Amino acid sequence: MKKFFEQVKLDYKFKKAGGGHALQGGSSTSSQQGSTPQTPAARAVPSSDAQRAGQAALERFSSHEKNTVKHPKSATATWKHSGQAGSSSQSSDVGNALNLEQLQREVRQEMSTEGVYLKGAEMENVPPSAAAEPTEVDCSTVLANEGVYFSCPLCPATVLQSEIHEHLSACLDKHYLEEALSTSCSMIYSLNKDKDKVKACVDLLCRYLDNICKNPDEEKFQKIKKSNKIFQERVAPIRGAVQFLLACGFEDKVPSVEDSEEKCFVMPKEKCSDCEQFKLYKEVLLSSEALKPKLDRCLKVYKPTSRASHFEVPSDFFNKTSEEIKKDQIDRTEELERSCQLRTRAMREAEKRPTKIYRFTLIRVRFPDGFILQGTFYSREKVRDVFEFVRQSLVSDWQPFVLFETTGQLKDENSSLMDLRLVPAAVVNFKWDPTIMKDILAAQGQVDENVYLKPELLQLVQELR
Repeated sequence: MKKFFEQVKLDYKFKKAGGGHALQGGSSTSSQQGSTPQTPAARAVPSSDAQRAGQAALERFSSHEKNTVKHPKSATATWKHSGQAGSSSQSSDVGNALNLEQLQREVRQEMSTEGVYLKGAEMENVPPSAAAEPTEVDCSTVLANEGVYFSCPLCPATVLQSEIHEHLSACLDKHYLEEALSTSCSMIYSLNKDKDKVKACVDLLCRYLDNICKNPDEEKFQKIKKSNKIFQERVAPIRGAVQFLLACGFEDKVPSVEDSEEKCFVMPKEKCSDCEQFKLYKEVLLSSEALKPKLDRCLKVYKPTSRASHFEVPSDFFNKTSEEIKKDQIDRTEELERSCQLRTRAMREAEKRPTKIYRFTLIRVRFPDGFILQGTFYSREKVRDVFEFVRQSLVSDWQPFVLFETTGQLKDENSSLMDLRLVPAAVVNFKWDPTIMKDILAAQGQVDENVYLKPELLQLVQELR
């Protein structure tokens, strides 16, 4: 029993001594007890900015864990930190899908953008590797165009499609001060989308003028009440209609009638007898047309690259106007009626329509030296428009050339880009017409076949990344 207790005490001393100490009776114990344990330094409480940055980093870690493989917007795009392609079991493995070092750099960069700045003693505790480093994303597709741009018909400005209506309205307001009559007519046709309502408004405005010409002495035709139901429905909602009345000579007054005041447009009596002038106003109104902004080609020249066929077009390429939506509904109704009829296979194939309607398309022309010319087109435009776009960019614009794609040469210049399936983006290749080149070579003895784009365009060359 005595030996048993001695063994227990020895085991206790061994455990209490800890690792790296020799068992030498009570001396080791006394030295162990005499040593004063060091208290760890108190950790400083992080600032509020540091806490927010840490929370953002935790959320980023959790999002990476939930979404192991990050898919790009385009089917042909690849990202550095999206993981390697493989089997489904490999893609589900977090360790294989995430690059830890890359992720740490991203977190450090995010913390730096959150406004975490370490000063004084805090900066000394930060290791050198914790400095923010730029994060590079390798993507095989680019946004080929930031959007669809239009040229204003009244000024040299080029504006996005979503802003062109507002810009045109501002330009017309400025021109109204200089040329009130023609500008107000342009407002009516250009700033209102519903053509039926515009026609009803124009008919009513012409009737106002005709009534004054036919009855110049009758006072009831010289006034237009603003509270009138027909005026409120047909004229008041149309932008530019009130400006047209003022340009014709109507005055915005509040005449007193039987102790009541009602807002009206009043034509002065001295002007009512000038019938020829009213006929001129009517003629200008009926002959005016809508101002149509011109589609900007957004011409770009890219260096030789293997990514010419990688596109990511903006969402504006898929938007539809109200007229296109109406036409689609009519086509669906007609298709439903035809489906109730017996038709041959050939008839059904001939009536096939594309499942998607694209308003615009992006065309890239690749030259033999590798340079790429890019332009934006309406999907309904013809092949000849592409030829004209390329011809204006050539040094030898007189020299015939051909355009071809994988399916063959683009010979029919009257075919639309939609019919040739060159939507919403396509790459065509350029070369000089070989038969004409032979004739030039025979006449001149030599010819430089490697000169294509104008020098001023080559100065705008950029890299397709």
